[in-house]
Amino acid sequence: SIHGTGAVVAGVAKGVGMLEPHMATMIAVVLTDADISPADLNSVFSRIADSTFNCVSVDGDTSTSDTAVVMASGAAGEVPLDAFEVAVLQVCTDLARQIAADGEGAETLIEVIVDEARDADQARRVAKSIVNSSLVKTAVHGADPNWGRIAMAVGKVNDDDIDQNNVVIRIGSKELFPRQVSERELEELSSYLRGDEVLIHVSLGINDGFAKVWGCDLTDGYVRINADYTT
Repeated sequence: SIHGTGAVVAGVAKGVGMLEPHMATMIAVVLTDADISPADLNSVFSRIADSTFNCVSVDGDTSTSDTAVVMASGAAGEVPLDAFEVAVLQVCTDLARQIAADGEGAETLIEVIVDEARDADQARRVAKSIVNSSLVKTAVHGADPNWGRIAMAVGKVNDDDIDQNNVVIRIGSKELFPRQVSERELEELSSYLRGDEVLIHVSLGINDGFAKVWGCDLTDGYVRINADYTT
């Protein structure tokens, strides 16, 4: 999830490092035969975890066992560090999306993009606010193109430089705010929201900050899974 603290371990035979990201309940293990020093492996995996696993939310909560591990055997010899980072980023992005899509009771993967923010930090906070909103999650589950719930999630971040007159809200590629949409367009959006994956795209109109996060809808299946057992 995107609230709370988990742990990332980037390790090789000669060294192990620790980070503190925010994830969903998960254990991710990435293995490579590349020959990379512990310092470089930690540096690369830290950046990648921050833009992938730390950008996943299922329900806004975090498990005490949240862990991501990368291990390098060195059997394949040295590789270009830039190319290695690109490859691991692709793998971890795919894993992060799978985690969100396979959330408890989930039926729809939600991808939230926030751009034109003050900076990346603000963009991520706004994106997390949207993807963690129960009202947004249930709107997606109910195929309701309710841009007001998205606007609420943006507004509750409560940053003074977010001006509603500059904000643009889209579902898929369709702008919903400030542009008014027709009844036919709302029906098309409702059909879009019934798909397996939904994009919510918000532009803040401030600067060039960007973030992308992933989550899922909130279903009655989630409630049953988490209500019908004891620990």
